[in-house]
Amino acid sequence: MRADPADHRDGTVAVIGGGVSGLVAARDLARAGARVVLVEEGDRLGGRVRGETVDGVAVDIGAEAFATRGGAVAALLAELGLADEIVRPAPLGSWVVTGTGAVPLPAAGAIGIPAAPLSRDAVRALGPVGALRAAAEPMLPRHLGRGGSLAELVRARLGPRVLARLVRPVVLGVHSADPSDMTVADVPGLAAALERSGSLLAAGRELRDSRAAAGGAVAGLRGGMGALVAALAAELDRAGVVVRTGVAAGRLEAERDGRGRRVWAVTGARGEPLVRADAVILAVSEAAARRLLGAPPAAPSGRVEVVALVVDDPRLDSAPRGTGALVAESASGIAAKALTHATAKWPDRARLFGPGRHLIRLSYGRLGSAPATGGLGDEAALRLAVRDASRILGIELGEASVRHMIRREWEAGNARQGDPAAGDALEAPPGVVFAGDWVSGTGLASVIPGARAAAEEAARTTIDSDGATVPHREGAQQR
Repeated sequence: MRADPADHRDGTVAVIGGGVSGLVAARDLARAGARVVLVEEGDRLGGRVRGETVDGVAVDIGAEAFATRGGAVAALLAELGLADEIVRPAPLGSWVVTGTGAVPLPAAGAIGIPAAPLSRDAVRALGPVGALRAAAEPMLPRHLGRGGSLAELVRARLGPRVLARLVRPVVLGVHSADPSDMTVADVPGLAAALERSGSLLAAGRELRDSRAAAGGAVAGLRGGMGALVAALAAELDRAGVVVRTGVAAGRLEAERDGRGRRVWAVTGARGEPLVRADAVILAVSEAAARRLLGAPPAAPSGRVEVVALVVDDPRLDSAPRGTGALVAESASGIAAKALTHATAKWPDRARLFGPGRHLIRLSYGRLGSAPATGGLGDEAALRLAVRDASRILGIELGEASVRHMIRREWEAGNARQGDPAAGDALEAPPGVVFAGDWVSGTGLASVIPGARAAAEEAARTTIDSDGATVPHREGAQQR
């Protein structure tokens, strides 16, 4: 369905980007009474939430779980009629691979901060000296480590072993960024929790709201997270949202309509008109938002690639690394930053594949760098993935055991926006709202409430011909 750019009506909002942020924002705006046009460059909706079908089984090649903190994702799933489809991962725990071997990750708070530094698993991961150093943290002065990077904060308060063996692998796995390039403010809620308690250990436990093993405070959907995208797309269709896929937005410019009011004109990559709107939500990466607004480019964001392998090997039935493993920098010879043993983590997927057949996902790449798989052909990427999986799992896998390989590459989301003090922060002009992980934080638990807030802001800045805010449709849910 195509939008006529000349057919501008009061209360029109353009949403650029068809990932989960854009879909959620478009849904909320449509329910609030706005006319919504969504433009997505790719041929499919969902962004990093992407599914594929292998041997008749739906698998996640993008995001495969969501953090349960805050309840925002569960609330949206309930609205979409998917509450009964929520499943929990198997309680197997996960591991970390370091230069000295693989050990179970200890029970952890936010970003891998150990919940109980003197527990058996924590001592095993950190060694007695590292565990004692971390356990002493609550006795340190409250101000110690403040004002620098996240890595400096963790090192000062919890010691170098917590940083190298726990926090850095977790942050790289979750944020695709090194904690040296982040601050405590880049982890949603951590700065406020630290201010309240004065202890990084206590702050991590507070945010986690659980003492379960690392990776335990997450959930997924039966059959994969693609069900979320399908449900959102179906609601947009029912609401009459104009959805255009395979269309790249090239430029966003302010114009005046026939009554002298400011509207935003969105043009395509070749300058063709796409839509004129009262407000625009840019649910795209920071780099894309800068391109659309004609702003100077930011620092390179880097690329992330997921390589999924379907492997026939009964030795994996024992789940040798639980639900998966993170890889510390000290683990030389492994290019992947993380491995998820999906059929061990999600029992519903394991039942569909059957005994002896396993789905393994390896993640490559981080902010500011290309993934090790970048530029490799499928044959070379397969060799690398099998080698890395063998070293992480502690089982020598053979390439002949791999029945299928799926690759998918994404632009890595920024860990944070530009620094206003350095003058490189991207300012949103009036009527333009940003959404996405570079604005609200990584993961659906941050992205979804951020998208809903963006929709509310766009609705407030969209005016009708009488100068009133866009009215809610009768019966529309108001939050």
